[in-house]
Amino acid sequence: MDSRTDRLILVTMVLTVLEVSLAGLVLRRPWAFSFIAWQMVLTYLVYTGLTRNRLLVRLLVLPLFADLVQLLTDWYHARVVETLVYDYALFRIWETPDYIIAGWGFAFLQLGYLTLWLKRRIGLWPAIGLVTVVGSILHTWYEEMAYQAHAWRYINASLLAHVSHWVILTFVALIASLCVIVAWLEKRPVRDWALGGLLVGALIFVYSAIAVALFRYVG
Repeated sequence: MDSRTDRLILVTMVLTVLEVSLAGLVLRRPWAFSFIAWQMVLTYLVYTGLTRNRLLVRLLVLPLFADLVQLLTDWYHARVVETLVYDYALFRIWETPDYIIAGWGFAFLQLGYLTLWLKRRIGLWPAIGLVTVVGSILHTWYEEMAYQAHAWRYINASLLAHVSHWVILTFVALIASLCVIVAWLEKRPVRDWALGGLLVGALIFVYSAIAVALFRYVG
């Protein structure tokens, strides 16, 4: 980790919040989510290619492999339990729109980097707690902005504003798990990060399926 990369992650995280808020509150156009997601991924890819930053390579490998499994999650929620509707996509792979594929890429990179940065300063478990809380709040906000921009929405589910409770619970469990996995993988070779990505992708499915079943049972 170095100060130049620290600044890149900080600036792009702030830019993500601002752009997503603009997309949901002002533009109200779903294409903005494709623009934001691919802009962020391209920024990280170009920076990584220019700097040969090994940590960012690993933080990009993880979501790449997570996406392979995560495709099943969108299919399950859109087609099986019918609680998720994607209203827009530049293109789709199975049921998953382009901006979700790219979105996991930059989201996991940001959260993973932040975890490792904080771990060096406040310790692992405080870092996990802080990233989990902040990350869950931010991504819940992104979900609300997506609804406002007509990108996706939830049906047949209990909601906080326009965000399903099962998604919020999934974020909390997933981000906490991601932090632990990234911290464990930090010094390990790239192939282990690929396996870690498959694990994270599987956890997205497991946590979200349990959360949907839980809230439907409670409801």
